[in-house]
Amino acid sequence: MATKARVWCLFLLAAGAPAQQAGKQTFRVGVCTHFSQGKGFLPENLSLARQAGIRSIRDEAAWRSVERVKGQYAVPEDYDAYVDEAVRLGLEPLLILDYGNPFYDGGDKPISPEAVEGFVRYSEFLVRHFKGKVKLYEVWNEWDIGIGGTTPGTAETYVALLERVYRRIKAIDPSITVYGGGMTPSGVSRGWLEAMLKAGGLKHLDEVSIHTYNYSNSGRERTPESWAEQVAQTQQLLQRYSGGKAVPLTVTEMGWPTQIDRRGTPPDIAAAYVARMFLLAKTMPYLRGVWYYDYQDDGWKHSYNEDNFGLLRPDLTPKPGYFALADLAKWLGDAEYLGRADAADADIWVLRFRRADGKQTWALWSAHPDDGWQVALRASRSGGGPVSVRLAGGGEFQRRWGARQWAEGKMAPVSADLLELTVAGAPWLVTGDLDGVTLAGVKRREFPEALRGWQVLR
Repeated sequence: MATKARVWCLFLLAAGAPAQQAGKQTFRVGVCTHFSQGKGFLPENLSLARQAGIRSIRDEAAWRSVERVKGQYAVPEDYDAYVDEAVRLGLEPLLILDYGNPFYDGGDKPISPEAVEGFVRYSEFLVRHFKGKVKLYEVWNEWDIGIGGTTPGTAETYVALLERVYRRIKAIDPSITVYGGGMTPSGVSRGWLEAMLKAGGLKHLDEVSIHTYNYSNSGRERTPESWAEQVAQTQQLLQRYSGGKAVPLTVTEMGWPTQIDRRGTPPDIAAAYVARMFLLAKTMPYLRGVWYYDYQDDGWKHSYNEDNFGLLRPDLTPKPGYFALADLAKWLGDAEYLGRADAADADIWVLRFRRADGKQTWALWSAHPDDGWQVALRASRSGGGPVSVRLAGGGEFQRRWGARQWAEGKMAPVSADLLELTVAGAPWLVTGDLDGVTLAGVKRREFPEALRGWQVLR
């Protein structure tokens, strides 16, 4: 493994390189839903997702619910309902093929030849049933741990299953994308993923999927910037088994729950993290999508993490993270990453994107754990055209170029080609004709009263 410092340096280099060098790639902004578990209010949940510009939903089609009589298959009406409604609204369903069936291996993970064949046939049935509607499938969810009433599984047994499933369902519909892996963060960092690669897993998938939670960490290790380093490190590992070629990678679960305990993240800070994560994701051309976990809280218990992962409350009241994601989802997926402006400070981020409408959006924020930082942009000509400025998920205003640093001297002149913003943890988004604009400088500005909410994360 590369050292942490080297990984960080490599990520900074990648973030500074325009994405067009690797060609234009599809990037999916998705969310995880629990419709298959009977949760949510289907039409309104999906309507709000569509309004937010979300591209895809990830949900389950559990084996035990499809094969209720051994050897006989039927898709529950609820599964058809959420797939059909998502497709009608232009949302791509990502279906997880997962969990055990009591007819095989006692309901545990399918390991025996009979169970593996049973799981493959269930998978084939689903792909035939949803052909033309569902193009995205993930083989299992967190095989590396005991989940869904099963015991932890080895990477070798997973690859044995993946090989059979991949070959058989791609024969039915070659146009589908099959995600393989879907392991926990511990599985990524503690050897399970590498064991999967050693077992030949890359031969039997279209994209590698991973889960990347860091909400239980403290300090910088909890931030989106640390998350981005982890993703870059994972890509380095994949390339060791791909002959050095970039491997398509997808994050199918990641989020910051807002429960009230040490691991919880206050909603406004979680919103800032959501925005920063998706912006950083777009700087890595091999990263094909992120599905935020999850879309809606599972309950009302304020101290339980599983009841607080959502962008929406159980009654569909949006948290700040919903608006932060909506602010980005409507344009980021089709945007072209142009590079990062050099602020001579690794924790000051100025990322440049060109949107599908031809306008540029620059995202500015500070990942420093304290104070604020003033960022100055300089137009290529005096009196450049007005720009739109908004805080991710917040209000918007129009701003003409021009700045006067009167607070540092009453006789300070006007600089007609400057635009200054004080940035902290939540990204500012500047949109307009920004061709030729440069980063003019960065200054530290102390605002200790604004940092109280962030103290809980230290």
